[in-house]
Amino acid sequence: MPRDWIWSWRRKNAGGAGQLADAVWKASGGENWPNVKAIDFTFAVEKAGKTLVSAEHHWDVAAQTDHVKWKGKDATVNLANPAGDGEAKAAYARWVNDSYWLIAPLKLKDRGVHVAEEASKTMDGAECEVLRLSFGQVGLTPNDQYRLYINPATKLLASWDYMPEPGKSVHGTWEDYQKSGGLTLATDHKMDGDVRIRILNLKVTAAK
Repeated sequence: MPRDWIWSWRRKNAGGAGQLADAVWKASGGENWPNVKAIDFTFAVEKAGKTLVSAEHHWDVAAQTDHVKWKGKDATVNLANPAGDGEAKAAYARWVNDSYWLIAPLKLKDRGVHVAEEASKTMDGAECEVLRLSFGQVGLTPNDQYRLYINPATKLLASWDYMPEPGKSVHGTWEDYQKSGGLTLATDHKMDGDVRIRILNLKVTAAK
């Protein structure tokens, strides 16, 4: 993340919300992100034990490309300048969705992300600190909002509510954290309706 973006983010998100978001970012390895060269992972969606979606990613962070294979498709997308049609467009949408389930805590300082602190709340049987995320016309779905439930001891994301529109919310856990390449990433998300999102074959390659 460019340094000027970080300072701008800190100015706009000063106070408790900014401090908590910074702690979550650090707990997930944010300070090591500049060393990350590539991330390999498989994004899998399961329901009642059956795999509905499986997408294999080779994300070349340094080159700003992602090679993804899913549902018989095989495409490489330029993340800095994605194509507007065809398989490359679909691959870009795949990367946006799948990578967010992997590194959302590391994107809390991205340009256009707004954070607000809410009162602590008991969620899934544990007391959690709470952040609400909204977006300033960035990404493919800028109207989405999220409520993040954070473990107060580790500052790792424990679960979230995804809110695509007012009055609609989907709860998902963030668990089975794995350490790779200086990052600490959740690899298991249990959702409402017996849906499960898993991150398989995770490998983060970082500069030595």
